[in-house]
Amino acid sequence: MLAASVSAFAQSQTIKGTVVDGNGEPIIGASIIIDGTTTGTITDMDGNYTLNVNPGDKLTVSFIGYDKEAITIAEGQSVYNVTLHDEATEMEEIVVVGYGVQKKATLTGSVATVDTESIADLSAGGLGSTLSGLVNGLSVSGGDGRPGENATIYIRDTNSLTDVGSTAQQPLFVIDGYIYPNDVKVGNTTQNYGAEAFNNLDPSVIESISVLKDASAAVYGARAANGVILVTTKKGHQGEPVIAYGGTFGITNWIRKPKMLNAYDYGRLYNAVVAADPTNTSLNHKTELFQADELEAMKGLDYDLLDKYWSAGFTQQHSVTVSGAAGNASYFGGVSFFNQDGNLGKLDYQRWNYRAGIDVTIAQWLKANLTVSGDNGKKDKPLVKVGGTSDEKDFLLLLTHPKYIPEYVNGLPIASYGVSNAQKSADQLYHFETLQNNGDYAKTVNQNTTFNAGLEYDFGWNEYTKGLKLKLTYSKSISTDKNNQYGSDFTVYQLINRSGSGQHLYTAVDGEDYAEIANTDNMKAITYSNGNPSYLYRTTTRTDNYQVNFQVSYNRKFGNHHDVGALFSIERGETESEYLEGQATNPYSFTTGQSNSVTGNSTKTTVFSRSESGTLSYIGRVNYNYDG
Repeated sequence: MLAASVSAFAQSQTIKGTVVDGNGEPIIGASIIIDGTTTGTITDMDGNYTLNVNPGDKLTVSFIGYDKEAITIAEGQSVYNVTLHDEATEMEEIVVVGYGVQKKATLTGSVATVDTESIADLSAGGLGSTLSGLVNGLSVSGGDGRPGENATIYIRDTNSLTDVGSTAQQPLFVIDGYIYPNDVKVGNTTQNYGAEAFNNLDPSVIESISVLKDASAAVYGARAANGVILVTTKKGHQGEPVIAYGGTFGITNWIRKPKMLNAYDYGRLYNAVVAADPTNTSLNHKTELFQADELEAMKGLDYDLLDKYWSAGFTQQHSVTVSGAAGNASYFGGVSFFNQDGNLGKLDYQRWNYRAGIDVTIAQWLKANLTVSGDNGKKDKPLVKVGGTSDEKDFLLLLTHPKYIPEYVNGLPIASYGVSNAQKSADQLYHFETLQNNGDYAKTVNQNTTFNAGLEYDFGWNEYTKGLKLKLTYSKSISTDKNNQYGSDFTVYQLINRSGSGQHLYTAVDGEDYAEIANTDNMKAITYSNGNPSYLYRTTTRTDNYQVNFQVSYNRKFGNHHDVGALFSIERGETESEYLEGQATNPYSFTTGQSNSVTGNSTKTTVFSRSESGTLSYIGRVNYNYDG
């Protein structure tokens, strides 16, 4: 038995390889499974894999949207590279590409499509979050940590064509042929309106999503150096009106809470680290270390503030759509609502979306269309700017709060001073419940409206001009962003004399009088400004963009073998953005939120800026397909 086991072990070998698609691009997350078992692995970011197998094992390599490939392991062979091909049923699929459509079988560039049915039932605050893991080469991060937070999307390498000292650029976003402006200078920041418009789309109105990579994105020029994401929304259809409702409900919660030291182990580890420092030659063992009676008392202390304030967040999404046709016109309309609660404190985000479009056949060869769409988002949360830190630090500060320090003593909020009983960082003044309920706020309102209109004439009435079409489109978007903040003063308390033989605890040690420790005469009030100093702050941004496109296209089949296509287009676009920022310090506690409700020693500042940009593009493309 032992000899047989050793012999079987000796036969095992490690294989490796790379899984790519038909264009030679690595496939991330492809599965390699040993048939008849659950043993296997997946490919990494470069499409590479390694796996322990035995000679004669049969492996199956698979990925969504591709035909499976089988491998039989030969003794002594260690490298198995695999090419996965698109499923045969998908090759006849019509794919939206830049300024047109093509059959998937005739694509020469790298274009990926998203199965819209797979995202329709996902309850997510932004569309980008639903794409994670669905498209090969598409990297999605963030978007699910806070209500109203948008996901960041990158195609391929996130550092490609990035200026020194700047962040990586997201792809170009094109919705129904309209190229949304990105990298618009707004105050001291850069705004990507395309990413915002894409994330705010409701899945119920989406017909298709295409991801253009590398050369397939070249038709959009240098601005598409980081790829293009194309979205086509739903149109009306012939037949009786159809009314549809879709709703999703979801819960956001942690999968596993980070495990932190209890109060007793924290004290022991603290003592060990401090006492072990050879450079600390003046260590006072009584005042700078937890004492034995204090460590014993800490066994019964467990002020877990993160567990106290964390709660599951609730999300809901509702949409109603109507589509149909009447006479020579087809129509589609939809409205949706999304709401998401936070897991910590008073975080709330809600958004309304609307979209209405009509396609009209004016004459046999003349068509027109008009679409109006937009969204309105509102995010409310308490303002937290203690020590100038981000208001997103609440999770970290609650997680790392020492469990021997109570939140209140005798009903008064306590500063989280450590062993020295002195302030080492402004974060020690952070008091979650006080900052949640002192009236300070950060309110953001975003509104986006887009108009799309088009006119198309088909020369199909003539045998010689059949396949020739002229199209004129005009699109305009208006985006406004408003941000209001109010930060006031708040008060926490320091225990002057604490309990224990080393004066380190906030609760009474055996034999001590807790009433004496919690006496208000033993508490020193510390007033701190949430914003340093307290302030009122407001910004307003408006960005207007328009795009005009005149397009000539020709697509015709000659005989049984020759398919010819051509495109020429002239496109012009302009973007104008205005930014206004105002701030006033030291507002009254009964402030109205306006700049006239401040004290006499207030400092008022105003900043405003304006930016303009424009593009003029000449676009051309020729396609020839012989016999498929």
